[in-house]
Amino acid sequence: MHLKQHLPWWLLFLLFNGMILLLGLLDASIPDLSVVYIVIVNSVLLVIFAVWQYTRGRRYTREVLSMETVEDIDTLPQPVTADQQALHDRLVRVKHSHNQRLDAEAGKTKESLDELTRWIHDMKMPMTTMKLLIDDLEGQEKMKLANEWQRLDGMLNEMLYMKRLPNIRNDLYFETVEIEPLVRRSIQKLRRLCMEKGVGFDIDLEVPEVEADVKWLAFILDQIITNSVKYTHNDDVRVSNGMEDGHLVLAVTDHGRGIRNEDVPRIFEAGFTSTSNHEDAQSTGMGLYLAQEAADAMNMKIEVDSEYGKGTRIEIIFPEQNTFHRVKTM
Repeated sequence: MHLKQHLPWWLLFLLFNGMILLLGLLDASIPDLSVVYIVIVNSVLLVIFAVWQYTRGRRYTREVLSMETVEDIDTLPQPVTADQQALHDRLVRVKHSHNQRLDAEAGKTKESLDELTRWIHDMKMPMTTMKLLIDDLEGQEKMKLANEWQRLDGMLNEMLYMKRLPNIRNDLYFETVEIEPLVRRSIQKLRRLCMEKGVGFDIDLEVPEVEADVKWLAFILDQIITNSVKYTHNDDVRVSNGMEDGHLVLAVTDHGRGIRNEDVPRIFEAGFTSTSNHEDAQSTGMGLYLAQEAADAMNMKIEVDSEYGKGTRIEIIFPEQNTFHRVKTM
C-alpha cells in the first residue's frame, strides 16, 4: 500500500538519476566517478527518507486499514503526516454525519414505537367491552367469538412485547416467582379453547418457586402452553418440573400433532409458521420467536423434542442460582 502510494516519486527519482548518468556519459569533462558518487548519495538519502516516512506513518495506516466500524475512528492513533491529517479530518466528519443520521432515525423509531404502544393500550378498552358482550352470549356463537377474541388479544400482546424486546435487559426485574399460579393463569386464558378441543392439564411441579422476571416468564409460558393446546385434541397436556444437573427444568408435554423434523430448527425464527400445514396461516409466527429472545435475555434455554404425529415436549431450562444473581446485578 505504501509503495503503491509513493510509486510516482520513486519513478521521478529514477528519472533524475538516469538524467544525471546520461549527462555524465555525454559530457566528457565530468568525471565518471563523480557522477557515480552523486547517484549513490541521492539513492542513500532517498532510502533513508523513505524508511523514515514509512516508519512514522505505518501505525496510523495499519489502524485505518483494519477499521471495521465507524466507531473505530475514535481509536485511531494521532496522524503524523499532512495526508493522514486530511484523511483523519474527513473520517471524523463522516462519523459525525453518520451519528446525526442515526440519531434522527432513532428518534423516528422511538416516536413510532410510542405511537404503537399508545394504540395497543387504547385497543385494550374496546377489547374489554367486547369481552363483556361475548360473556353475555350463549351457545355456539359465543364459543366462536370467544376464540376469535382470544386470538386477537394474543396478537395485541405479541405486539406489546415485541415493542419491549429491544430494551428487554433494562426491563428485567428478577424476583422469587411461584410457578403454579403462572401456569394456571396461562391455562385460564385458554379455558374456552380447551373445553372446545377436549384438552385437560396434568400439573406436577416438584419445585414450587424460581428466580425470574414474572412478566416475561408468564409470556414465555403463555406462548408454549398456547401452542400445545392449539395442536392437541382430546388429550391432556402435562406441565412438570424438576432439578437436572443443578438446573430447574420446566417441561410442557403434549401428545398432539407434533412438529416435522425439518421444521424443528426453525420454529424460533421470526415469522415462521410451518412448511406443510396450511391451517397455520392464521398464526403470526412471532410468539415462539419472542419467547426465545426473552429466554436468552434471562439466560434461560428453550429446547424442543418432537415427533411428528406423536407429540412435542418443550423444556425451559433455568440457569443456576448464582447465574441469576449475576444477571440481576448487571
